[in-house]
Amino acid sequence: MDHIGHPAPQETIMKIRTAILVASLAAFATASFATSVYHASPSQEEGVSLAPDHLGNAVSRQAVESTVLAAQKDGSLYWISRGYPATYPLVPGPKLTKTRQQVLDELQAAKRNPVTSDGMRDLGGEAGWVNASQLP
Repeated sequence: MDHIGHPAPQETIMKIRTAILVASLAAFATASFATSVYHASPSQEEGVSLAPDHLGNAVSRQAVESTVLAAQKDGSLYWISRGYPATYPLVPGPKLTKTRQQVLDELQAAKRNPVTSDGMRDLGGEAGWVNASQLP
C-alpha cells in the first residue's frame, strides 16, 4: 500500500490473476463432472448413480438433435424432462366412447335413483357406500 492507503498496482494485478485462475479452475471442474461416469443425485441424499454410457461416449450434435426431435414427436420428452427414465411407458389416454350429453344423462339418472344396480347407496360422509336393503 502507498502512503494514502491505496493498494499497489502489483497487488491489484495479483488479486485479479488469482480470481481468473479460480474461475477457470471452477469452469474446468464443472465440465469434468458432466463427463464423469458417476453423478451425484439431485437431492444429495441417495449418494451417486453410475452412468457407464457416459464414459468415452462422443455423440455428435446432429445425433442429439435428432433424438430430441424424435422424443418431442412421440411425447416422451415431456416425461424425460421431468426426471422419468427414457424407457418410461407412455400410456395412451382413455378412449372416449360417450358423448357429453350421455354423461350428463347418466348423472341425472344417478341423482334421481341413487341406488346402484347391485343395491349399494352412497350416504356420504363416514358412512360411505352401504347396502340399500339394510337402510331403515
